[in-house]
Amino acid sequence: MMKQFVKTIGFILLSAISILLMMSAISSASAETLRILTWEGTYTPEEFQKKFIELVKEKYDVDPELDIRYVNSNDEFFPALRDNKADIIAPSHNVIRDERYQLIKHRLVLPLNLENIPNYRNVDSGLQKADYCTEGDKVYAVPVARGTYGLAYNTTILREAPESWNILWDPRFRDKYTLGKYQYEENIFSTALAMGFSRKDMSNYRKLNTPEFQKKLAQLAANAHGMWEGVDTPEDLKGLVLAMSWGNAPTGLRKMGEIWKMAEPKEGTTAWVDNFMIGYALEDKPELKRIAEEWLNIVLSDEYQVYVPRGIGTIPIVTTIMDKLTPDEIARCHLDDPTHFAKNRILWPTLRKADRKGFRRLWNKALKHRK
Repeated sequence: MMKQFVKTIGFILLSAISILLMMSAISSASAETLRILTWEGTYTPEEFQKKFIELVKEKYDVDPELDIRYVNSNDEFFPALRDNKADIIAPSHNVIRDERYQLIKHRLVLPLNLENIPNYRNVDSGLQKADYCTEGDKVYAVPVARGTYGLAYNTTILREAPESWNILWDPRFRDKYTLGKYQYEENIFSTALAMGFSRKDMSNYRKLNTPEFQKKLAQLAANAHGMWEGVDTPEDLKGLVLAMSWGNAPTGLRKMGEIWKMAEPKEGTTAWVDNFMIGYALEDKPELKRIAEEWLNIVLSDEYQVYVPRGIGTIPIVTTIMDKLTPDEIARCHLDDPTHFAKNRILWPTLRKADRKGFRRLWNKALKHRK
């Protein structure tokens, strides 16, 4: 009887050990968390999160978790890097060498191994190894999308495209437009262009700081129906006539029955290039950095870049997807003219501290005119 009992106990113990070993084998894939700080509703769609997770599991035997958080302003990336709260950030081109931050000079971001990002070869040649993201022969950022802080209009109300930014000051459209609350630089640039300032002078605080300019900027803020935060949504624009927009909302507005388009003001339109960069927090985590580079490679894939105009409403940055886009998407992004962006867009300048502080004061003063 005792021998049988011992055999039974032994069998149970062996079975338990086997089960534990099996469970250990099943859960052998290690878990890693990748912290991405980006713009809400844009660069981390769920379908590509899933593709990334599946790829990393298969290729690295790692079970990745994505901790995705959002910003309303480019000014939020620096403190996140400084305080070690982000592994990947998505700043616009003019932030990287901003003298307040100097992300590359102060080693807050890591150089990329382009061998791990083979899709980089498909990036528009004008953006490959651009000055804003290189140091010597090292590249620190991959562009993900580009676009404008542009003038959008509701074609169901305005049959013809506005020809000038000054339409926002037309009394007929008071309380019938929206703009970005935190886009103080871009609101000032557009106001300066509307007043006839040159591309060079639109970023010069001393030249803009006049009673006439302050009055026009105050009117822009006071007469707006509302102000969106971070990224404009279809709900922000619905029912209005005009908007300052990244170009994101018109895509969703089509589904609501409103056809919005982006105008081409004669004064010009300012533009941006958004990028992904890897923070210094991964300097001592080579495997996780390699995994982060997989994410950068995915956003440069043809499939993702087709999503850029189709899902976000902005302009792709690779040259290999023309046959995958509709004629309307090609026309809307002006991809049928490779020189259009360079000729017709005014890239945001990297502001000096004095100019930026002055612009903040001007915008905050203008906001006080809102009731």
